[in-house]
Amino acid sequence: MPEPAIPRLTRLLGIVTQLEEYGEASFDELARHFGVSREVIKDDIDTLWVSGLPGYGTADLLDFDGYAYEEGIARLTESLGIRQVRLAPAEAVALMGALASIVASGAAPAAAEGALEALRAAVEGAMAVTVVGAPPADQTAVQAIREGLERSLAVVVTYVDAQDRRTERTIEPHRLVAVDGVGYVECFCLRAGDFRTLRLDRIERAEVTDEPASTPRRETEGFALEAQYDAEITVGLAGRWAFEDLPGVSLKSVGDELVARFGVANPDVIVARLLSVAPHLRRISPADLRDRLANAAEAVLASASIPEDQ
Repeated sequence: MPEPAIPRLTRLLGIVTQLEEYGEASFDELARHFGVSREVIKDDIDTLWVSGLPGYGTADLLDFDGYAYEEGIARLTESLGIRQVRLAPAEAVALMGALASIVASGAAPAAAEGALEALRAAVEGAMAVTVVGAPPADQTAVQAIREGLERSLAVVVTYVDAQDRRTERTIEPHRLVAVDGVGYVECFCLRAGDFRTLRLDRIERAEVTDEPASTPRRETEGFALEAQYDAEITVGLAGRWAFEDLPGVSLKSVGDELVARFGVANPDVIVARLLSVAPHLRRISPADLRDRLANAAEAVLASASIPEDQ
């Protein structure tokens, strides 16, 4: 049975690091160190000898001493700086914090949990990591959503919105994402008849149905992770709910107003939010977002107008 790629890649990088730090080593010594046979080490050296950086010319490849190789000795003559990444304790803790935040969000793949456990084992509990931020998502609900996503089935969820309103809706999950430590599910909501992005930590319950998902995933919209520009919105306090769950938002109360600053990845999504609190808006920046809102408001008014003869 072929050896899994990840263990072998780890050993290959380990061999390069070992030779770069400690000089030459016999195939037998490397075999004992990595817990494999001499033949496996020889195959690894053969693989490394034709490995390197993109371009793969003579100067782009790892190189070994051919005479030493014939004697069963691995002697690295050119490493190209390729080696295992070694983390300082502070770097390991920072990485653990980031992984723990993503895992808590509910949007992390299974590999993230394995990597987090490996890091915890590596530091042997010397440093504790506490994730502070959004409440962790209910993992049972997340698992149901993940199952619906993998099997292309609809999922019934109980959702609590920013105003603490509890609704039951059927969604067709399309993608799980994590932004600033908060997990979201991009989906088509049958109740709304439109695409929605729901926070995972606000989903109280989720149950997979037998109904196949029928709405194709939206490719051009949804949650883009890169902000096109930064926005600053001043709104009356009654409109706070429309901003408090935006990824990366900064909120500051000034008298009877609220100043919200955040990155805008999808302007149309933000415009929809602004329309929902239009009576409470005070100032909008930048001009592009303000113009988009004005155009959307005019379209709404035009579609709602009633002909005079009716």
